[in-house]
Amino acid sequence: MERPQTVEAVRAVTAAFLTHDNWVRPNQARSCRNRPPRVAYPTLPTLPQLPEGVGPDRWLDAVDGQAFARSVQPNGNVLVDLRPYSIRQALAGRQVVLVVRAAERVFDVWHGRERLKAVPIKGLYGQRLPFEQYAERMQEEARSDYRRWLYAHWHRGQPPRWIAAGSG
Repeated sequence: MERPQTVEAVRAVTAAFLTHDNWVRPNQARSCRNRPPRVAYPTLPTLPQLPEGVGPDRWLDAVDGQAFARSVQPNGNVLVDLRPYSIRQALAGRQVVLVVRAAERVFDVWHGRERLKAVPIKGLYGQRLPFEQYAERMQEEARSDYRRWLYAHWHRGQPPRWIAAGSG
């Protein structure tokens, strides 16, 4: 086992490993048929170039017209993606339906056949972002989601898997 002590040594060991793994070691994947990956596929397709900018709100177009049923909480709010939307306190305990209008960036709120109001969709960016900034925000969101999951499971008396697995 290698134990490189310098950055140059790490690079050399990594390069040697990649050469062996890609050109010498047989791969058991069906597509490689027990040949090393670069022998089985000497030329790889070129990947598309990363975009300079990203429209982080484009997902909204894919859900245009979709309806989401929610129960109105005692305070008159409903939650969509953990964000509160004020509906009407008099409707507490009742169901409302929020229909996405992507072009206007709003939810139409319906109770039965009555359209109550339109509420702006929260959490939208409203502009294109440079790819690097978009990637950083997605990483932040993933960490936040993980922390929420961790908190919810930890506080139910169920430790996270990585803690439970290491405590054996």
